Amino acid sequence: MIYTFKPHYNVLLKDARVYPYVEFAGKDFPYMKITHKKSKDSIGPFTSVSFLRELMNIIQPIVQLRTCQTDLSKVKKPCFEYHIKRCSAPCVGLITKEEYAERVKMAKKFFKGDVKFLKKWLRSKIESYAQKQMFESAQALKSVYDRLNDFLANQSVDLPPSVDVDAFEVRNGTALLLKVRKGMLLAKLEYEFEGNYTDFLENYYLGNGQNIPKTILVFQEFRGMKSWSKTMNTEIRTPRKAYEHAILSTLEKNLKEILNSKSKKIAALKRLKELLNLDKIPVLIEGIDISHTSGSLTVASVVSFLNGLPKKSSYRKYWLSNFSHPDDFEAMRQVVKRRYTKHPLPDLLLIDGGKGQVNAVIQALKLFGKDTKNVVGLAKEDERVVFPDERKDLHLALDDEGLKILIAVRDESHRFATSYHYLLRDKKMVHSSLDSIRGIGPKKKKALLQAFKSVKRVKNASLDELKSIVGEKSALRIKEYFQSPR
Repeated sequence: MIYTFKPHYNVLLKDARVYPYVEFAGKDFPYMKITHKKSKDSIGPFTSVSFLRELMNIIQPIVQLRTCQTDLSKVKKPCFEYHIKRCSAPCVGLITKEEYAERVKMAKKFFKGDVKFLKKWLRSKIESYAQKQMFESAQALKSVYDRLNDFLANQSVDLPPSVDVDAFEVRNGTALLLKVRKGMLLAKLEYEFEGNYTDFLENYYLGNGQNIPKTILVFQEFRGMKSWSKTMNTEIRTPRKAYEHAILSTLEKNLKEILNSKSKKIAALKRLKELLNLDKIPVLIEGIDISHTSGSLTVASVVSFLNGLPKKSSYRKYWLSNFSHPDDFEAMRQVVKRRYTKHPLPDLLLIDGGKGQVNAVIQALKLFGKDTKNVVGLAKEDERVVFPDERKDLHLALDDEGLKILIAVRDESHRFATSYHYLLRDKKMVHSSLDSIRGIGPKKKKALLQAFKSVKRVKNASLDELKSIVGEKSALRIKEYFQSPR
């Protein structure tokens, strides 16, 4: 209940970030998707979304599960994914439920760390294709096999394929856990944590409902270790074998890097307090940026950094309407009003821009009686800190840790604003392009975007690729529309 509802004064086991899971959703023909919510059908957690996507890219050409969430009963033709051999086309009956279910099982085993069976299966398939002189198919699987080996070679420890173990350490307000399944390092999980070994066992495994491996490794013995082993039906102990010492060595190295990074961040935040003459250490920093194209589709972003690290759950984006020409100052005033009439000001508010943008923010804050002394700007040209009062601009060395935090906040606010602007621009482009083609209705437009992901790719697609999605007649119209001068 503590982990689920997170009561206000509970200080144990706070996620340093939100970790991803893989889930197989759908009844007869499930599809893979990434989720950040643990459920009975999810597998994980994994270290990061990029790591999980890498695993998905390895297994997808082999199992060829569908990637769409479309109602299969309404599909008449296989999509582009089928033609590039990344989907088995269950939508048109090119695979049976039984065979598809076997592929789902194979994928689940892989995500649980069982790579040995997959390598054996790949080798047998490659040999079979070679004997049948199906060299193109053999080469395709050989490239997947090589990619899998390259991925495993990049793992930080070389482990026997039968190892199922967790290893964790608690130190200086941080807990770090390594998850190894079937000899594969699946996750490195970091938590903000005040407690000891028994607190971690109780919170992570019992409170969080995580799967318990055969062995849990710790650096040193602790009181009640044997009774905890009986309670959890596992073996909690210090390392004995060479590979177990290697796992803890990797854990120690990673934990030291995390703690060093945290101490640097704390020192940098203290330095910012002095340099910027703030009331207190800027534990919470928020950054604002504006993005538009010649004034159209003007948007703003607000990003949050807690203890010098991104807090993405607090990010917000704003669509600012009624702009016919560029006006960053008015855009700043609008977003500040919308944000800080409802939310308290952070310890430090960082504006992406110079004196003009900072003064626009100060004007807006004064209108509704907010404090303005913890506001600064960061000018892009020379990474110059700009103050709202008579203080001179502050030039810091580019390797200054305090400046690095400010640059990180500014760059993240810029990234978040421009990504939202591009999303709106693409939606507008979709409406003006595909909706203008005769015979392309909502269903065909959706099918095209699911297959090609963007209008640009639809425009550059070959006639045969388009025909496989919308038929010959509509494909010819699309090619004619994009090739004709407008």
